[in-house]
Amino acid sequence: SGHETVAHGGAAAEAGHGGHRSETGLKTVWTVIEHSVLNEYIPFIVLLFSLYSISGGIRLEGDLRAHSLTNTTFMAIGSLLASLIGTTGAAMLLIRPLLETNRERKHVKHTVVFFIFIVCNCGGCLLPTGDPPLFLGYLLGVPFLWTFGLWKEWLFVNISLLVIYFLWDHFVCYPRESARDLARDETEVRPLRMIGLWPNAFLLLGVIATVGLLDPSKVFPGTT
Repeated sequence: SGHETVAHGGAAAEAGHGGHRSETGLKTVWTVIEHSVLNEYIPFIVLLFSLYSISGGIRLEGDLRAHSLTNTTFMAIGSLLASLIGTTGAAMLLIRPLLETNRERKHVKHTVVFFIFIVCNCGGCLLPTGDPPLFLGYLLGVPFLWTFGLWKEWLFVNISLLVIYFLWDHFVCYPRESARDLARDETEVRPLRMIGLWPNAFLLLGVIATVGLLDPSKVFPGTT
């Protein structure tokens, strides 16, 4: 009888500890979900989707002469825009006119590769709106303008890539184009025009302002 009482008491205690461990496990799972999904993943996806959708509504089209300087200028502008409207937004805006401009040329694979290097990657390191990892850092407490202090590194990397691209394209790839293709490129020209700037430009500014005001406990960027 005494042994049975002890056994029942031990079983009850074990059951109590098991219930406590189960409750603790659920709390741990919920904490992980709250931090990784609700506080980080969902805001990240919302930002990415917003920039993708809004930038996709702005269409820059035209067919310029596909000189090395023209392509380099496209990428330089993209590197500036990438930190403001995101690498995704800048790529969506500029990849179409870049491809249209180079459609008469045959040796342009490297142009797309350098576009990815500059516009889709290195250009977006100045603000949290530029690259997803920087936005996640901002959500975890990194100041909004902290990465802007990397402007010297940003300038060095992007200028280096632009110079390498220009030299490669101008001295290696452009001379390999046939005379017929170059003649078509010089004659088949359409000026750039932008469609959908209204109201999408203001929506992009709204997204940037929203990111700056995302955490009410943080001071708005540029103020004291």
